[in-house]
Amino acid sequence: MSVEIGKIIHGFVQEKGLKAKFVAEFVNVSESTLFGIYKRKSVDIDKLILFSKLFDRNLFLYYLNEEPLKGMFSKDFVILQNRIIELENEIGAYKEKVNYLTEITEAQKKVIQLHEGNASHKKKHKGEN
Repeated sequence: MSVEIGKIIHGFVQEKGLKAKFVAEFVNVSESTLFGIYKRKSVDIDKLILFSKLFDRNLFLYYLNEEPLKGMFSKDFVILQNRIIELENEIGAYKEKVNYLTEITEAQKKVIQLHEGNASHKKKHKGEN
C-alpha cells in the first residue's frame, strides 16, 4: 500500500494544532505509541475510527485507491470520494481565511474604538477651554 496513514494523521494533528497528550488520550494510546503511529503505513481499524472522529474526517477514504478496496468500488465512486477529499481540503483553507479575516476585522474595530475615544476626548477638552 502506498497510503502512509501515519503521515496523514500527523499532518491533521499539526493542522489542527492539537497537543500530543490530548491526541494520545483520545485514541487511548501512550504518547510514544502516538509518535510511532506517525511513522506507520497502517493503523488498526479501531484507532483509525477514533482518528476519523477526532479530525471529523473519514480517513478510510485514503484507502479507496488501494487494492483490495479499489477493485471493490466503481470508478465513479472513487472519483467522487477523491473530490470529497479535495473539497474538504478547500473548506479547511477557507476556514483559515475566514479566521484570518475575522482577526483583521476585530483589530480594525479596536482601532476605530480608539480613534473614536480620542476624538471624543479631544472634543471634551476643547469644550472645557
